[in-house]
Amino acid sequence: MSGLDNIIKEIDHKAELEAGQIIAEAKEYCDKYLAQENEKIRNEVADFEKKAKQERELYISKANSGAEFSERNAVLGAKQLNINLALEKAYEKMISLPDQEYFEMLLKILKANVVGKQGEILLGKKDLDRIPTGFEADANQIATEVGGKLALVKEAADISDGFILRYGMIEENCTLQSLIDTKLEQLKDVASGKLFG
Repeated sequence: MSGLDNIIKEIDHKAELEAGQIIAEAKEYCDKYLAQENEKIRNEVADFEKKAKQERELYISKANSGAEFSERNAVLGAKQLNINLALEKAYEKMISLPDQEYFEMLLKILKANVVGKQGEILLGKKDLDRIPTGFEADANQIATEVGGKLALVKEAADISDGFILRYGMIEENCTLQSLIDTKLEQLKDVASGKLFG
């Protein structure tokens, strides 16, 4: 084996070690971030639950036997309002993330939605203006893992956040609001169970 082959082998070995370390660090970061966010949500849910319970008890103490129907409607309205407020707060929090965390979140969303085809990823003007170095390569790596390939479109899409995946004539809307709207009923059920279960 020549000296050049040894050098190439050493470089490959170091690259594999560094890649493994980067993946481990990314997983640790994601796990830690999700744990922190789950803890925040649990605390917010506990606060909402306490407030809703206090409001319900006050209302019941003032209501008479003929007000049961009105009480039930008021409680359902309060639950719906709390769920909507929690979802609005989550959306505001997502769009207000620092650039690095925001684009890491977009990569997670991409990983959940990418398919094994050649396509394009479109961002809005705001995100194109602040896109971090390496985002396109990271997105393409995620696509490559499922047998696809993605190219970043340099022209801004008419969206405010998130991204659109385009595979020929088919587009998948992965804007944050669209994802929340798509999962709204599921999120309401989960949030309702946590808030008032």
